[in-house]
Amino acid sequence: MKKSLVIAVAIVFASALAASAQESKGAKEEKKTSEQKQVQKKQSPVYVKITLEDFETTQFSESNIVYKKTGYQKGGIAIRDQLPSPAKDSKKYLGIKILGKAGDVIYVTPPKNLIIDKYCQSISLWVYGKDLSGELSIMIKDSEGASHRLIMGRLNFTGWRELSVNLPKEIAQMDKYLSQKTTIELTKIMYNPGNTGRLPVWNYIYIDDISATVREKMYDRQSDEW
Repeated sequence: MKKSLVIAVAIVFASALAASAQESKGAKEEKKTSEQKQVQKKQSPVYVKITLEDFETTQFSESNIVYKKTGYQKGGIAIRDQLPSPAKDSKKYLGIKILGKAGDVIYVTPPKNLIIDKYCQSISLWVYGKDLSGELSIMIKDSEGASHRLIMGRLNFTGWRELSVNLPKEIAQMDKYLSQKTTIELTKIMYNPGNTGRLPVWNYIYIDDISATVREKMYDRQSDEW
């Protein structure tokens, strides 16, 4: 009886030691995983949102708009201050109008260069929709000088909405040489009316805060000449 009791106590003690060791191992693994996640978090690129144009001080005029005409287009452009977008501290925004229909295009060229010197993930802008079927786009000139059209979306909604588009890999952004820093540029805003009736109708577009989500460019600084 005494021998059986001793054996039972030994088994319980061994089991407790094994459980304690397992818990200690689990705690160490959990700590290691947590530390690895923290390191990965520190190494992950940090993206920030920067403003390219807020329309608060920039002046636009008729010289900033160009039409791809079908013979009857009219249009106009002006800075407005009634009912601005929900963008932070917004007081003014850009108003564009065009008398046109499907097949027409209006181009707006910013008076100042909207240049991005960091790696750009996406571009956003606020737009006021009037439940139109027209399409809003932007033109980007990449670091090699090639132009790319990016579609922001159709304006088939009502009220202010922030539209965003990711930049595809086809848009060259990285510097080929460390000593030669390159940039990309938003060169134009485009609007294509979507109405397909026989006669043109007035399309009104309102745009606010154009921004870019960017991070620092990453370079391979390790020299293989050794």
